[in-house]
Amino acid sequence: MARTIAEIQNEILIEKKKQSSLNGLNSDSKTSIWGLWTNIVATAIWVHEKIVEKNALISRPHTLNWYREQALNFHYGSPLDPNSNEMSLIWKDGSYQFDTTDLSEAQIEEAKIIKYCAVSEVDLETILNPKKDNVEEIFSDYFHNKVGVVFIKVATQKGDAISRIDVPNELFAFKEYIAKIKDAGNQVYITSDDGDILKLNLNVYVDPLSIYINPKDVEYYKLKSLQRPTKEELAKLAEYELALESSPLDSANGSLILDRTIFPVLDSIKDHLKNIEFNGAFVKTYLIDSIQKAEGIKIPILSKVETSIAKNPNDIENPDLADVTTIEYFIPKAGYFDLDALQIEVNYIPYTFYRDKQ
Repeated sequence: MARTIAEIQNEILIEKKKQSSLNGLNSDSKTSIWGLWTNIVATAIWVHEKIVEKNALISRPHTLNWYREQALNFHYGSPLDPNSNEMSLIWKDGSYQFDTTDLSEAQIEEAKIIKYCAVSEVDLETILNPKKDNVEEIFSDYFHNKVGVVFIKVATQKGDAISRIDVPNELFAFKEYIAKIKDAGNQVYITSDDGDILKLNLNVYVDPLSIYINPKDVEYYKLKSLQRPTKEELAKLAEYELALESSPLDSANGSLILDRTIFPVLDSIKDHLKNIEFNGAFVKTYLIDSIQKAEGIKIPILSKVETSIAKNPNDIENPDLADVTTIEYFIPKAGYFDLDALQIEVNYIPYTFYRDKQ
């Protein structure tokens, strides 16, 4: 902790007494010239010590959270040249910050294009094999697998949905910004991708007094929900699917009887996915818990989960979906799911088990 001005001045006076040549400076007046000079010098030293103390606190190695804070504070379109007349980085409170002196709150928020950010890293130890004696092979793994690199995922907000920032324009500018402020020697890998694709298949037993199901579709849903159907059941299912070409499923299936605009299963799934934090894990159990709380839902069963990265605009076909049903949780590569591309298939089955006990 920095010394007080009084403490510094007292030490100056103690040192003065040790210098016989200064014995002539013996006035007790608080306005004496030599007394005022000791105060001025003590104040200057105190200011210097406060600056050193502040720099010591902020000059430690940057953490992952520091990189996240810098990303969220990025102002798109702001030059980094301190000699520029426009908004630039300035040294303030012991760190570089954007100069927003002449900007309104609305202008500042508009410039901050990054609304979501996740930062992580992988240690070199994760790929070191004790049996590997070849140093060149170890370092090859290090660089090719990007182990020891700081990974930064970023996204913005468009309307009510999470979205990638503009690629390549905004992404290029952000990469340049991080390159200028990062610690020397650190490797930083930055991505901003379209949301991952998610496809869900569910068998949901519902209260027929609350949830609408067209009677003609019940048998089809039951056949679709079977995990190991017999040949006869498969044949029957094929007949139903053929009939669907001329008489499709009722679009109101799964809605509330009292309000056909509300679909408890679909709405609860979308709300759950929307509330997963950026770069957070999709957990099957948590999704089931959310559906279970919806009105009219008795037993929700998540029968299949498939996912993939977003389609590349240059690709003709969508990427193949990977079956991740056996995985309890996973994190989308982009850090979030594209809710507009979300695919949900629900087999609505009336909950009538209570009748079996009679």
